[in-house]
Amino acid sequence: MARVLAGVSILPALFLPFYEAFLHGGRRAVEINPRAAAYMTAHMIGAYCTILAGFGLIAIYLHYHERIGRIAPLSLILALLGQLSYAGLLFIDGFFNPLFAHFDPALQTQFHSPDFFQAVTQSTLLQSFGIALYTPFLMSLLCIVGYVLLGAIILLKRFLPWPIGVLFLAGGIILGIDLMVPMWVEITGYAAEGVAVAWSALLILRSKTPTTFIRSAA
Repeated sequence: MARVLAGVSILPALFLPFYEAFLHGGRRAVEINPRAAAYMTAHMIGAYCTILAGFGLIAIYLHYHERIGRIAPLSLILALLGQLSYAGLLFIDGFFNPLFAHFDPALQTQFHSPDFFQAVTQSTLLQSFGIALYTPFLMSLLCIVGYVLLGAIILLKRFLPWPIGVLFLAGGIILGIDLMVPMWVEITGYAAEGVAVAWSALLILRSKTPTTFIRSAA
């Protein structure tokens, strides 16, 4: 099962940075409105690729669970939940953001920028959503915690090559704060996550035993 999940995750994971670079488009209303339908379709593609890439996280747990300690299942569960939450955000963003960009372009642009809190204080409509408005931030925090913990465990336990741990760390942090960084940095985050998942999956496919791992240097 681990090998099947690993094999399924490789291409979607590697496609994520290309989705962000060539399909996603800009964040501002002026960039979204001319291609609203394409924007929605691109986000659906990105969401499905994110979900399929998450299969690689399940494969990591199934293949290495006997070697990664007691806290590892928690880190993998948090990382997987963060992955699924991010996919959910892409679904929501792909549907509602074009509508938001059409009816209130200025507020949409501000809302999808580091000036998020200022946009909320200036909009009665946004304030009407209450605590639900901050759900994306909780999901982003989940993504950061899950991937940082997973990356740290990989660096400590060395059941995977240490660069994979660094990639998970970097990708989780960048994607967790994606609205606060330029698009090219967000693309780098997708690339880091995608390479980490695909590299792990390839190692699982190539391994001859179900619990092959890399020992840390003494």
